[in-house]
Amino acid sequence: MLLPKLARRLALSCELSAAAIFTVVCLLNFTQVIGRYAIGSSLTWAEEIMRYSMIWVMMLGGTAAIYRGDHMAVDSVVEALPSRRRHILRSVLFGIGGTFCVMLAWYGWPAAINNAQQSAAASGLPMILPYLALPIGAVLMLAQIVLCWIVGFHSTVVEEEAW
Repeated sequence: MLLPKLARRLALSCELSAAAIFTVVCLLNFTQVIGRYAIGSSLTWAEEIMRYSMIWVMMLGGTAAIYRGDHMAVDSVVEALPSRRRHILRSVLFGIGGTFCVMLAWYGWPAAINNAQQSAAASGLPMILPYLALPIGAVLMLAQIVLCWIVGFHSTVVEEEAW
């Protein structure tokens, strides 16, 4: 009972974090539009911050999508398979996704460290922050894949009322 709850909490915390970041992106974008068309001036750093923030949104949202089983798939093919073959296919797909996450974390970490001393041109943001989205997001997705695989693939664990 602990693992399904852990999987749900991981997905929910990633989803809420992504939603908060996306809200900031929307507010910045709105500010840009108002500034550009009403005032005639806009924030020089906002485009950069929005672009880097969307990387975080995508990586955090991927974790919630794994939990819900919302990643792209041909459901009619999967559902047409007998139960045992469906389980094998999902295990293979989770294995491929997990392997990709391991590789992304493995190569993403040195990329983040190598860019730690660099700053973004317009905002001055340390470039380690956008680069860290890759290894951190990959580890979170890998953890969600492992949790969902252990628990089973029931859409992929879901207690929909909790959402």
